[in-house]
Amino acid sequence: MKKINIAVLSLSMALCCSSCSDILDKSPLDLRTEEDVWSDPNLAQIYLNDLWYATVRRDVGNKFETWFSLYSGPLSPGTDFSSDNCFTRWNRATGGIKNDASLSAASITDQMGAFDSFIDLRRINIALDHLTEGCENFNEDVKNDMLGQAYFAKGLVYITRAKVFGGYPIIEKTLTPEDDLALSRASIKETFDYGINCLNKAAELINKTAPAGRPGKGAVYGLLSEANLLAASYIKYGIINGIEENTDLIPYYNAAIEAVEKLDELGIYTLETSDNWSKQFNDFEYASGSTPEILLASFTPPGLYNLNSSSPVEFGNYLPTMYADILKTDVVNNYGGVSYSGYSFTEFYQTITPNPKAIDEAFYITDVDGKAKRWEESTKFQKYIEVKDGVYSLKQAAINDGYSDIAELMYENRDKRFYSTVAYDGCSYFGNRFDTREGGNMNPNSFKSLSSTQGAVTGYLFIKPVPQTQAWTLSTLSGFHRTCLRLSRAYLNAAEAYLMKEDWSSARIYINKTRVTHGGLKALQDETGDELWKIYIDERNAELMLENDRYYTLMRLGIKNGAEGIDQLNFGQIKQFEISKDGKSYKYVDLKFEGSNNNYVFNRYRYLFPIPQTVLEENPNYAPQNPRY
Repeated sequence: MKKINIAVLSLSMALCCSSCSDILDKSPLDLRTEEDVWSDPNLAQIYLNDLWYATVRRDVGNKFETWFSLYSGPLSPGTDFSSDNCFTRWNRATGGIKNDASLSAASITDQMGAFDSFIDLRRINIALDHLTEGCENFNEDVKNDMLGQAYFAKGLVYITRAKVFGGYPIIEKTLTPEDDLALSRASIKETFDYGINCLNKAAELINKTAPAGRPGKGAVYGLLSEANLLAASYIKYGIINGIEENTDLIPYYNAAIEAVEKLDELGIYTLETSDNWSKQFNDFEYASGSTPEILLASFTPPGLYNLNSSSPVEFGNYLPTMYADILKTDVVNNYGGVSYSGYSFTEFYQTITPNPKAIDEAFYITDVDGKAKRWEESTKFQKYIEVKDGVYSLKQAAINDGYSDIAELMYENRDKRFYSTVAYDGCSYFGNRFDTREGGNMNPNSFKSLSSTQGAVTGYLFIKPVPQTQAWTLSTLSGFHRTCLRLSRAYLNAAEAYLMKEDWSSARIYINKTRVTHGGLKALQDETGDELWKIYIDERNAELMLENDRYYTLMRLGIKNGAEGIDQLNFGQIKQFEISKDGKSYKYVDLKFEGSNNNYVFNRYRYLFPIPQTVLEENPNYAPQNPRY
């Protein structure tokens, strides 16, 4: 029944964007259309679906993108595109984030995402007005749940605006032409506190359970856990820069932990098994059913969008162009004349591929002593690998111990999530062998013409969000699924709160929940301090890669360390990982495409974006400008 509900719900949301657009886009002063919506619980729910869904992704038309976006809009850099996780073949908004000289108050405009784009808040306030003062024919429980959804959306908006701009105008009612529209900004603390207060109201009102694709109490508590972490971090940023008074941040960490405890007390969520972990991201039917871990996800029904559309269908950007006759003849001959069989694709974009450096840091290998470590920090690496002039080669000790291929050595006994997140040399990809080494069927140089869409341009491809169920084409109709909040993310939020309190033991308990259950790694025992922080940052990336988490996790880490540089975002250009043809060595080589656009340079003023100069000129009450601009 739940699966039927989500299909119907998703379809109504999609239809709402077209057939109901006249109703939803009317001015709030047009009482006839408002009465149409708020006299019918079904129409009201469609309005609310669009309300919170709009805060998930409003990519088409280059509109503002917020908390759950995968693509990075100019004012919402909190995605994997903008972090150290990804190479991107295109330069959509990433130049202003990776280049420390290209962003300023003068260069950023209202059109780019708009500090003062208040349409979401206006729609939310309209909903709150009707649900608190009208809708007499609605069942009381239904009305309270709808109020909870509206407060959830409002809290979401304020938290997302606060993490991008800091202080933001607090608008508690639906404004009219008679109101003073020369709004003033609240402080960073006031903005976060207001958003958190909205979420606390939502937690009191919203239903304990909800159809898949709609927020319930679990989603609210999951969001609250992270909202409090962000609040503490950015209030500290304000203190560092002299725009916030000294504040005790411990209550925010306690509130983050309490939200996770309340989430557990609901008794309806558990961590996914390691075998089913990947299904949350690439199995639409499974993810839209009664999954134990997903707190909130966004869906559209199957068969609605093709992979060539600008609508929210994204996995086409992870797929390469792949069919036999574009490979060089000698490469095809190496595969017995059949380099790809079964699943083969025509034209695809492959605009997003993994950063090899981030992959090696996130996905630990189980070492000879049973402990999990980064590959290059392991005893295995020291024992078996020789590094000379940038070439990593097998030592004789590796040959003696039965390792004749370097890929076999470095990819065995990895974190289980590694095998469900990336395609790597020697694995199976859509039923075919996936070889990125020199002369392999996925090495960019193996193709008749060098093209950025052919082969694995960094030596890896992402598979976490890609259903390997059919030979996709650009015209294939598909559904869309993005996991927005999961129990594992909430557990890691609790771990971070305990780390900030230097309660190492409690932090280890929460890190171990995902590390052991999903990663299959040995539990932490006595790690503390900087060592535990490093493990935590890597664990969070292994668990949440491509879930729009990495950038702001690094922002919080940077602020913790004094709000200066961030090493993970200041390492220069991404490199391609390439294994030799004989499998005895590997090296990191320059990218063949978009190398300069994937040059990571992070400057200390990036923690908040500037208020656009045009906006400040139109309304001086938005002053002062954010720090460091």
